[in-house]
Amino acid sequence: MSVSGILPVNKPEGLRSTDCVQKIRSILGRSLKVGHGGTLDSTASGLLVILVGQATRLSNFVMELPKVYEAEVALGRGTTTDDASGETTERAPWGHVTDSALDSALCAFFGWRMQRPPAVSAVHVGGERAHAIARSGRSVLPEAKPVCFLDIARLTPLDENGRVRFRVSCRRGTYVRSFARDLGGLLGTAAHLSGLIRLSSGPFSADKAKPAAELFEMTREELAAEMISTPALRRIFPSYEADRGAYEKLSHGQKVSLLGLKRRLPHLAQPLRGRVIVASEKIFSICAEARRGGSWELAPEVNILIEGDGE
Repeated sequence: MSVSGILPVNKPEGLRSTDCVQKIRSILGRSLKVGHGGTLDSTASGLLVILVGQATRLSNFVMELPKVYEAEVALGRGTTTDDASGETTERAPWGHVTDSALDSALCAFFGWRMQRPPAVSAVHVGGERAHAIARSGRSVLPEAKPVCFLDIARLTPLDENGRVRFRVSCRRGTYVRSFARDLGGLLGTAAHLSGLIRLSSGPFSADKAKPAAELFEMTREELAAEMISTPALRRIFPSYEADRGAYEKLSHGQKVSLLGLKRRLPHLAQPLRGRVIVASEKIFSICAEARRGGSWELAPEVNILIEGDGE
């Protein structure tokens, strides 16, 4: 039986994303491709989107989906990792910080801004991973990169221990650890991320995902039954119906015209910036859109042929 699809997993704190992928692969079969749609630090819990079989080709697509986190920030201490797992780099008073000051500081983060990733992170610096450089004892300072915060809301008052929780909605490449560090700097103190839960990634959510421990106890057949099949994705994302003509062109890597394609779902929002999904019983295609004259053309970037694959 060919296995392919998306498996939302509710990952516990302390489990690495790569270990989760390896465990799922060991159940489904070592020869099967298994990956994920965006890593989740071992110190964090919540949604990890596992991609299986042909669905691994959707990795960039899933990574581009907006993410929502619940983050706890602790004021008064900075760390080497910008979270609670690191060694202390500085301590600073935080008694002057108020809830009003916190809310005002959040305004500096909305929208696009430059952000420096943590020194202990997976970003590349001079051809090496930043975390490998840092853990070898060498100094590392990753370059700032553009990131986008869609929304940040304070969920709790600042408590007597200098801790406060936020709901953070952001796009790909954003480090919530860096948000905590930078928030402390704006408030005239030090800070680190003391807790993180990924609540959702696009339409996938932690509260609808089964716990990793439960999935790890399943058989291959049971695990396959938990997956969202590729054909079913067209019921989740705003998409357009690929008629026979569109299917033939897309399957051969040719452009199709948006004119005349029928919408399958209410077009509330594009899941990807500048991308359109065209799907049918036989194909799931992610297309780049480009204007041609007075209309739009769609060029396939990822095609997954699903002929014969049931839902």
